[in-house]
Amino acid sequence: MAASTQHGYLVIADISGYTSFVARTELEHSHEILSELLSLLVEKFKPLMTISKLEGDAVFAYAAEEKISRGETLLEFLEDMYVAFRDKQVSMKRATTCTCLACQNIPTLDLKFIAHHGDYIVQHVGDIRELVGSDVNLIHRLTKNHVAEETSWHAYMMITEQCLDHLDLNLENTHTQIESYEHLGEVKTHNVDLRKRYNEIISERRIFLTNDTADLAFTVDFPVPPHVAWEWFQNPEKRNLVMPKVHWSMGDRPLGRTGVGASNHCAHGGGLSTEVTTDWRPFEYSTTDSYEKGRKMFTETDRFEPLPNGCTRLHVLVKLHFPLPRLIRKVMARRIMIDTHHYDQMLMTTAKLAGAQYLVLAGKD
Repeated sequence: MAASTQHGYLVIADISGYTSFVARTELEHSHEILSELLSLLVEKFKPLMTISKLEGDAVFAYAAEEKISRGETLLEFLEDMYVAFRDKQVSMKRATTCTCLACQNIPTLDLKFIAHHGDYIVQHVGDIRELVGSDVNLIHRLTKNHVAEETSWHAYMMITEQCLDHLDLNLENTHTQIESYEHLGEVKTHNVDLRKRYNEIISERRIFLTNDTADLAFTVDFPVPPHVAWEWFQNPEKRNLVMPKVHWSMGDRPLGRTGVGASNHCAHGGGLSTEVTTDWRPFEYSTTDSYEKGRKMFTETDRFEPLPNGCTRLHVLVKLHFPLPRLIRKVMARRIMIDTHHYDQMLMTTAKLAGAQYLVLAGKD
């Protein structure tokens, strides 16, 4: 039976600087360091994408296009992976007492991503499964590019225009560059400085509620990984599937993306409320303030706790902004969120729908 052409996202995570790192350091320790960093990347890829193969100091992965219904998820996924990579470097350097050149030069390594959307065939030869196709060739050619020469960046996320169009995103403040390859022609790419993004992410002020500061708390288990549960909470279209009496729509998107300052609108019973993101840590937690008629009504933190079985425990914490004693606010919060809006039931319905869709998509892989 002939293999069928599939459509999806292709990603290469390539550790920058490894060739020179190995050339001037001890092979045994440099190999151990690479293995540890590659293992981290593989584990971070698994929840969303399928590993095609390891390629020396790089990981090649793919995902069918229906697995990423919200375009920003892919960018957030890669940024989250970069943050984990940098954090791992820091912890490895701090943990070692070894004075060899390999261990001392861990911070010189970095990471770049190439992301493309296209066609591919999964070819089975014996026990080996390999991706083939022109788009597969292209993404590998793109690892040899001129971004570092033009920008001096050694950590970046390269997104082909074909991929960006399919994600339905219009990014701002990116470095646009044309790459040209024999037999493949010219490819327009949009590039993001990941070092800068990392500094922005870790320096942003954290705003989140705790059980001690919230007026009401909910907990529900999602039978899906954190990035899937996150998708169901951050995508207004997903919310509309479980909240038929209201209609959610996107508001502002600073720099073309969801993040701090982004907003969503909720039309309900003739009224309109707006939620504004005040803290945004993809796949970990987000905090929003909700306004109605210009007045801040409540703050909500949604925290996504990964469980050992690959599922997610969602913690929803709510605080009302009424000048009342906390005991009265807690009673009001329960009456508004549970008795009137049945928020607890909505959470359980969301978990069931997310789980059902995830099983269907997993069966297509």
